[in-house]
Amino acid sequence: MALPLVPLISLATTVLPQLVGLFAGKRAAEVAEKVADVVTVVTGESDPDRAQKAIDANPELQAKLHTELEKIRVEYLKLQLEDAASAREHETKRQDIERADRNSARETMISALREKESWTASVIALAPLLLSVTVILVFVLFASNLVSTNPAEENRELLNVIVGALVAGFTAVVNFWLGSSQGSRDKDRVTSAIQAQQAQMQRVQIEAQSLQASDVARQVRDLSRQTVAAGLFPAQGSAQSDAGATNVVPGQPGRFDLCIEQILTHEGGFVNHPRDPGGATNMGITLRTLRAWRDEDLTEDDVRNLKRDEAKDIYRSLYWNLMKCDDLPKGVDLMVFDFGVNAGPRASIQILQRAAGAEADGSIGPLTLRAVRSTEPKALIDALARMRVDFYRKLTTFETFGRGWEKRVDEIRKQALLMVQ
Repeated sequence: MALPLVPLISLATTVLPQLVGLFAGKRAAEVAEKVADVVTVVTGESDPDRAQKAIDANPELQAKLHTELEKIRVEYLKLQLEDAASAREHETKRQDIERADRNSARETMISALREKESWTASVIALAPLLLSVTVILVFVLFASNLVSTNPAEENRELLNVIVGALVAGFTAVVNFWLGSSQGSRDKDRVTSAIQAQQAQMQRVQIEAQSLQASDVARQVRDLSRQTVAAGLFPAQGSAQSDAGATNVVPGQPGRFDLCIEQILTHEGGFVNHPRDPGGATNMGITLRTLRAWRDEDLTEDDVRNLKRDEAKDIYRSLYWNLMKCDDLPKGVDLMVFDFGVNAGPRASIQILQRAAGAEADGSIGPLTLRAVRSTEPKALIDALARMRVDFYRKLTTFETFGRGWEKRVDEIRKQALLMVQ
C-alpha cells in the first residue's frame, strides 16, 4: 500500500522547513517518496499521526530524523545544481549547432556568390578593357587621319580628352567591381571573427557558471556539516517583541548564551551516579543523547571527553530550539529550558501549557504561545517552579536527588525573575 505522502511530507517540513524548496521541478516526486520513506524508517511508523507522536515524545528521535532529512536536502540541492548546469550546457550546444548551421549555409552562399562574382568580375573587367582598346584603336586611326589631313591643335586636344575619358571610365568600372568584392570579403571575415569571439565568450561563461555551481555545492556540503550545530529550526525570536525576544547586539551575549550558562553551572562536569537512570553524563549530556547526536556507537570515554562547545550545540538544537524558547518571554524561556534539560522537552512543555491554561499536548504551537503571552511572566514563572517541584516529588528517585532538584528550581526561579526585571 502506498504511503500517505502528503501528511508525512508535512511532518518532515515541520522538522526541517528548508525541505519545501525541493518539492518543485522534475525531481519533486522522487524527493517526496524519499522523504516519506525516511520519516517512516526513522520513526518506525507509517501512520503520520503516530509518527508525529513518536518524535514529539523523543527529542533524540527528532534529532536523528532532522539529520537524515538534511542529508536528503543536501543531496537534492546538488542534483538541482547539476540539472541547471546540464540544462544550460544543452541550451548552449543547441545554440552552437544552430549557429554552425547558419554559418555553414552562409559560407555556402558566400562561396557560390564568390565564384559567380569572380567570373562576373572577370568578364566585366575584360569587357571594358577590350572595348576600350577597340575604341582607342579606332580613334587612333581616326585621329591619325584627322591629324594628317588637319593637324590643328584643337584636334589633338579632342583626341586626348576622348582617350582620357575612356581610360577613366575603364578604371572606375574595374575599381567598383573588384573593390566592392574585396570589401564584402573583408566584411565577411570580420563578421565570422565576431561570431567566433561571441561563441568563445559564451563557452567561458558556461564554464564559469559550472565552476560557480561546483562552489555552491561545496558550500552546501560544508553548511550541512554545521546544520546540527545551527539547530533544528530557524531562529524565531529576533523580531518578535511581543514574545519578549530582543535583537542580539554584537559583542553582547544573546538570550540563549545567558540561559546556557545557568544550565551548565547546574549540570556540572562528568558524573556517573549509580542511581541516575541517565548513566554516564557530562555537562548534563548523557551517553544516549550523545550517540543520537553524533549517530555513532560511543563509549563512556566519549562522554567524558565531550567539549563545552559541542554541549552548547546539543542544548541549542535538542532543547532550546525544539521548545521554541526564542518565542517565549524572557525569564520564562530560562524556566522552560532548564526543566526541559532536566526532565525532557515534552514534560517541560506540558507543564508550561498547564500553567498558561493551554492544552497540554507537549508541542508548542500558536495557541500555546498566545496563552503564554497573555499570562503575566512573574506569575507564570512562580507557577512553573511550583509545578516542577510537584513533578519531582512523584519520581521514585526523589529521595536521592530531591533536595538538589528543589535547590536548583529555587535558584533558576530567582534568575528568571531577575531576567524579567
